[in-house]
Amino acid sequence: MQFTTILLGLAASVSAIDIRLRAGSGCTGSYQACTGINPDTCCGKSNYRFTSVGYVAIPTDWRIQARAYSNGDCSNLVGLQTIQRTTNACINEPNSFATLSGGGYNFLNPNKRRTPIPMEQCDAGRACKFVAEPDTLVLEDDTKVDLATNGTTVENIPQEFKAYEKIEG
Repeated sequence: MQFTTILLGLAASVSAIDIRLRAGSGCTGSYQACTGINPDTCCGKSNYRFTSVGYVAIPTDWRIQARAYSNGDCSNLVGLQTIQRTTNACINEPNSFATLSGGGYNFLNPNKRRTPIPMEQCDAGRACKFVAEPDTLVLEDDTKVDLATNGTTVENIPQEFKAYEKIEG
């Protein structure tokens, strides 16, 4: 049994998939992506909402369960889809409103199904799934911005955009 777990972990490290948090339904429009995400890792943003979650570069010999979440990061499971023999898949927000906030996946083993541990149980000493923030922003014109290593901070935003700043309150 332990050998299977190790083997699946090695397979995931060799080939992981990309999760795209999309602005448009049907996995269209601009998106934020977590590239090379391993199973049981969720790609999420707590302060943003998306209309669909795309799963890209899936090895065709994998059988996975894709998950979509709402209510910030990966705290409320709202969509499940079994994926096999395809390289791309999409989960749409059920009501076409931008309420999705994250996506993840796990391998499906016909002998044993694993249930993700809810985030609220993390404090009870249980192992939690890892939440990763998107590392790439892709605009509708396919312009790519590296979010992980560009070092941009609020102070780097040009003054002419200050007029559009959203004040929380």
